[in-house]
Amino acid sequence: MGKHFLHKHHLDDLFGVQLVKLGFIIKKTLSKLNITDRFYEGNSKHYHYPKKVLWNIQTMQGIKVETLQYKNQNPKHCLLQLHGGAYLYDFNDNYRDMAHKYIKIHPEFKVVSPYYSLAPKYPFPKALNEVFSIYKKLLEEYKAENIIFTGDSAGGGLVLALAYEIKDQGLPLPKAIITMSAWTDFAAEGDSYKYNMHKDIFFRVGDTKLDKLAYAGNYSYKHDKVSPKYGDYNKLPNLLMFVGGDELIKSDTLAIGLKHPNAIVHEFARMFHVFPLGFKVMSSSRKAWEIIEEYLNKQFSEEKNNGKNKD
Repeated sequence: MGKHFLHKHHLDDLFGVQLVKLGFIIKKTLSKLNITDRFYEGNSKHYHYPKKVLWNIQTMQGIKVETLQYKNQNPKHCLLQLHGGAYLYDFNDNYRDMAHKYIKIHPEFKVVSPYYSLAPKYPFPKALNEVFSIYKKLLEEYKAENIIFTGDSAGGGLVLALAYEIKDQGLPLPKAIITMSAWTDFAAEGDSYKYNMHKDIFFRVGDTKLDKLAYAGNYSYKHDKVSPKYGDYNKLPNLLMFVGGDELIKSDTLAIGLKHPNAIVHEFARMFHVFPLGFKVMSSSRKAWEIIEEYLNKQFSEEKNNGKNKD
């Protein structure tokens, strides 16, 4: 653990936060009207990428995945993106936006986004086993040092659990891991579950969106691959973590950042769960993506900056 693993940011995002709050009010209204909630279930039939982008939906190891890369390229690097959604909600348009953001930041990426099996029908360890099999397949095409993991919320917990599984199985670990608002403590023992319980605009204690039993099943809430907070961080890859200051599960990130020997944590004041999804709406989101871009450039320092795609 480095002395300065935690970096705090205080940006003026009052307008952006108010917009997000309005969005949640609209979401609840649409839900009452039985209109599909795009954030949790949104797979827009009209979603499209720019013409320069190659978007494929395919099967890998028997699991549906979406892949994204720039056309006429043979990507040297791979980013495995594990979506959030409390292990209950599927891949959606928000993650297509994020995949596009990642290849704009690093055009040498091929982004692989699995539709892993969801609870309660498929509790732990089904999703973990699936993404582990996908990683083994990716190792046939990419060296481990050319692979990055990223995940938000439940996906953030899952990428850390995946790293534990890879280490336990004796396989080479990826170059680095990036998490946003990682859900890593099903036991909810962190202090933020108390002091942020009325601040978080996304979650509340006991929220049905955090149905822990649905995913954990018969396993302990402190099983290290259910709750990576309780795992062994030694010899894990470099770790970049983002968390909002007002998050119910803020402690889930800070606890890991405190113990992981190579973790860098960025906490943004007044921010909510997975705030980087705000993209251009909030300065905190823009700053987070600037940090991600700089971090990826450092991870692949041998790659020269040949210019960014702006499509």
